[in-house]
Amino acid sequence: MKIAINKFLLLTVGRWFPLRRHPGGKIGNLLRCHFTKRIIASMGKKCIVEKGAEILEGCVFGDRTAIGPNCLVSAGTVFKGHNMMGPNVHIYTVNHKYDKTTHSFNGMTDIEPVVIGEYVWIGYGVTILPGVTVGDHTIIGAGSVVTKDIPSGVVAAGNPCRVKKVLDEDFYEGESL
Repeated sequence: MKIAINKFLLLTVGRWFPLRRHPGGKIGNLLRCHFTKRIIASMGKKCIVEKGAEILEGCVFGDRTAIGPNCLVSAGTVFKGHNMMGPNVHIYTVNHKYDKTTHSFNGMTDIEPVVIGEYVWIGYGVTILPGVTVGDHTIIGAGSVVTKDIPSGVVAAGNPCRVKKVLDEDFYEGESL
């Protein structure tokens, strides 16, 4: 019951207050973070939750995690910390079950957690699908659809999202490009 009330408050009252960078935005962010802490499993220090964000239970936010305006963060998503995201990012952790015998969708799959590493920047309008891990020190380009794991230390973009450039050889663990 408490979670439902805090979700409602985050989605309603949280929209009344301005973005953090505008006058009065710091107070709005404090209130949105207060509601968010009562929904998710844990929240680190100095987090940001912008207006319009929808956050579901069971998430973990590391220190300095920033959730952009109008974002959706599904249940079980883990942010390791020092993350930043643009507006309209959608992170999904469940899918629909398909029944081959009746050719219909019936219910939801189990949660497949999404893990976002440290120092990750997620661009505007990115969609991240269930079970994906994004490595540390990575940038995901705007409008990307992330369907598979992304290694550390890269710039990745596209639909489907692919590694475009190695940013930092010290973190990159994939094959040579």
